[in-house]
Amino acid sequence: MMGNESSQLSGLEIEEKAIEVTDFWCHYQATINDSCRYFSLKGDGSVSVFKGEAAVGPLWSISTPLEKFSNNLLKYRHPCIVRYISAWQQRSTLHLATEYVQPLSHILPSLTPLQICIGLNNILRALVFIHEQAGMSHNNVSVSAIYVTGDGQWKLGGLQYLCPFSELTAAYLRHARIHRYDKAVDPNEDSYEITTKVDQYAFAVLVDDVFKECKDDEVPHLKEFKKYCRDCLQHQNPAKRPNLSELLQHNFFNHEFISIYKFLNFLPLKSEEERCQFFTNILDNLKCYDEETVAKQLGGLLLSRLTMLDQTARKDVIPFILKPKNDRITNGEVPGFFSLSVFKEHIKPRLMQLFGVRDSQIRMLLLRHFSKFVHVFSHEELSQHILPELLLGIKDTDDNLVSATLICLSELVPILGADTVIGGKRSKFFTDGRPNSKPKSLLPGASPLTENSIYLTKSLRDLPCSEEIYESDERNELISFDKTLTLNERPSPVGGESLHDEIISTELHTKQRADSEDDWSDWDNRQLTTKPDSPIFEEENKNGKLVNIETVDEKNSSNTNVNSKNVSESRTTLLQKAAMQAKKNIVDISELDIKNQKFDYSKKGSDEFDFFADMAPVIEKPAVVNIAQNSET
Repeated sequence: MMGNESSQLSGLEIEEKAIEVTDFWCHYQATINDSCRYFSLKGDGSVSVFKGEAAVGPLWSISTPLEKFSNNLLKYRHPCIVRYISAWQQRSTLHLATEYVQPLSHILPSLTPLQICIGLNNILRALVFIHEQAGMSHNNVSVSAIYVTGDGQWKLGGLQYLCPFSELTAAYLRHARIHRYDKAVDPNEDSYEITTKVDQYAFAVLVDDVFKECKDDEVPHLKEFKKYCRDCLQHQNPAKRPNLSELLQHNFFNHEFISIYKFLNFLPLKSEEERCQFFTNILDNLKCYDEETVAKQLGGLLLSRLTMLDQTARKDVIPFILKPKNDRITNGEVPGFFSLSVFKEHIKPRLMQLFGVRDSQIRMLLLRHFSKFVHVFSHEELSQHILPELLLGIKDTDDNLVSATLICLSELVPILGADTVIGGKRSKFFTDGRPNSKPKSLLPGASPLTENSIYLTKSLRDLPCSEEIYESDERNELISFDKTLTLNERPSPVGGESLHDEIISTELHTKQRADSEDDWSDWDNRQLTTKPDSPIFEEENKNGKLVNIETVDEKNSSNTNVNSKNVSESRTTLLQKAAMQAKKNIVDISELDIKNQKFDYSKKGSDEFDFFADMAPVIEKPAVVNIAQNSET
């Protein structure tokens, strides 16, 4: 259960259950809903909130422990110190908001020796910064003063006892001892004249505590480093205790894994030749380590902005990091470095953060490899986080960025659907215009079907379609389409005819082809004749009247067809005779030209054939019938 707090941070929601309770404050987890400035590894705006009350003691007469902690976090900024966000007073309770952190004591049992080694390196760097750059003494180095961020980085906290070396006296340490870690306090601390070496003694105790459950051979040089801490950092004479900066030169903090970590942290300080050589061999060097440790400790550094902008890293590192490992690798395919489970747990959250970065080079790099890792996101992550960022990219002025973004949007269509990616109402504008012809495999002598030709041999009814196909007994029946869509009339593209047009055009083509064949056959007879099987066919009956076959009932249709056939045959015989006679009289082919023909209209031979004799109308006088006489008869 969560509740709203009126604070300087708008949209802050704090959990009611504390994850840690100390003598000075309670540690809560919280989220900021309407802000993107402070977000955790998961990008959900997670932060940590410390609530502190007033404490009793000589050190807290001016300010409370949480106030000192808050003021020191605000004043001393370092990558290895807990990051300050905001602080405010609500009634008598002080609130301090920091980056999302967890107490080290909660997750220490789950850490590997290499992770502990890197964590100690961070704490040592923070202490060196406080000692040498700030001129302050921490006075509270212990497990309780260390926090871990969401990406596994150790951060130094517990700055409520921080004071300058000039003010670090035996009396000050005596007042602070009541709440300090007893094991980290030197038993002879009150008798020492030199009081500036208390952090060295406490750091040696910290090393012993964090490696309590680890074997000495699990980390290079661990055994000799423990001995060095006991002999030197806890020396009975504080003057012989070395400065903490000297510990950074020990072999324990300079083996291969730590060296890679340090190089990535200090990448801006390296030369171009050093970066080129480093990124060329880094993946080969990391293969011998546990991939989960590599992903958790180095994943953020491998996908940092400086790394992704390096030319050598873009070619030799990033393509392997952004692709999950696949057991089946085809020829020429880039193998992935992390397994799918490790990729989802440690790399995917960072990718979601990177999609929120407004850098064209980083966005282009993500778009170029988008198809390799798009399948690791859930539908909710794609629709709620990735898709809005991609839709923002298509509005950019960079044509290359827009083009690459559109390609990535096409990758999302099969996953999320076009309705989610494109939005708005969609309609079916295109249909499959392929002819429904007989498959080549059924023809004699055809080659066997191949895998690529199987799809082409399927009929339209076998193919998936978003519209239903209705069975019809009549071929002229039209398929009704959605009438809600109204478009301006325009010519249909080639191959884009609808199923209705295809059916009608097929019938017309068949009919015209039959008519054309009959017409050409009649031209061979030198005269166009009327088809007896035409749907609308008029012919003379025995009485010389015109008869329409369509108007004849079924009872007389058979007799009419027989009479029509006899009349047609007799007419064809007369036409053939006339054509043969005309052929004999032709001496030169030029006589056929109408310009050269001479016709004497005065002479009209008796043997001349009148082609239009049968076309003379027959007019009969109406028969007058006396109705009265008929009735009497």
